[in-house]
Amino acid sequence: MMNLFKNKFFIICLTVAVVLCAVPSVFSVMGYKSLSRDMVGIITTPFRWIGTGIANAFEGFERFFTSVEKVNEENEALREKNRLLLEELERSKILEEENQRLREYLGMKTKYPSFTFEEGMVLSRSSGNYVTGYTLNRGTLHGVDVNMAVVTNEGVVGFVSEVGSTWCKVSTILESESSVGAYIPRSGDVGIVCGDLTLGKDGACKFSYVESDADIQVGDRILSSGVASFYPPELSIGVVESIQIDEYSRATTATVRPSVDFSNLKYMLIVTGYGE
Repeated sequence: MMNLFKNKFFIICLTVAVVLCAVPSVFSVMGYKSLSRDMVGIITTPFRWIGTGIANAFEGFERFFTSVEKVNEENEALREKNRLLLEELERSKILEEENQRLREYLGMKTKYPSFTFEEGMVLSRSSGNYVTGYTLNRGTLHGVDVNMAVVTNEGVVGFVSEVGSTWCKVSTILESESSVGAYIPRSGDVGIVCGDLTLGKDGACKFSYVESDADIQVGDRILSSGVASFYPPELSIGVVESIQIDEYSRATTATVRPSVDFSNLKYMLIVTGYGE
C-alpha cells in the first residue's frame, strides 16, 4: 500500500481527482451554483460519453448476436425447404419414369395386340467393353421360360438364355451365338442377323446368309421375319451401317447398328406369348 502512495503517477491522478471534486463544491459554497453545475457537467461529460459508448457497444453486440441467430434460423429453414424440394423433385422424376414406361408398354400393346408381355427390371449386367447380357427380376413364377424374346419399344434386345424361379438371364443380339431371322422391308431380301465377336465390341452385329444379288443399301431398316427363330415378326432390329462383299465368294454381309441402346437399359419386356 505504501508503495502505491510512492508512485508518482498515482499521486498525480489522485490529486487531479481531488481537485476536480473539490472545485465544484467550493464554487457551490461561494454561491456560484450555476458555475458549479457547469463545472460538474464539464467534468462528468467524458464519463457520460464513455458510459454511453459502452452501453451502445453492448447494444450493438446484442443486435449482432440476435442478427446472427436469426440468419442461422433462416438458413436452417432454407436447408429444410431445399431438402423437401429435392425429395419432391426425386418423386416427380420417379413418377415421370414410371409414366414413360407405361406409355411405352401401352404403345407396344397397341402395336402388337396379340403379344403378351412381362416387364422385367435389370438387376445386373455383364461387365466388359460392351454389354452382352443382363439379369432381370422375372422368372418361372412370372411365366418366363428359356428362349423367350426380350424387347423394348425401340426393338429387339435378345432372348432369355437361362431362367430361375424369380430371375432370368438375357443374352443380347450382340452375342456370337445369337441369331434372328430378318428381312429388309424396302427390298424384301431375307437373311439372318447374328452376333459377331469383333463387331460386338463396337456394339454392332451383322446381317448375313443373303442372296449374292441382294439389294442392300446403307440406311436400310432390318426387321425380324418371324422365320427360323423364336422372335415374333415385325420387330425392329437395327439399321444397315455398312456393306461388305467377299472378293472370293462374292457373299454379301452388312454391318447392322441395333435399334436398342444396350448401355442405358433399366427395364425390358419379355414376350411370353404371341399370336400366329
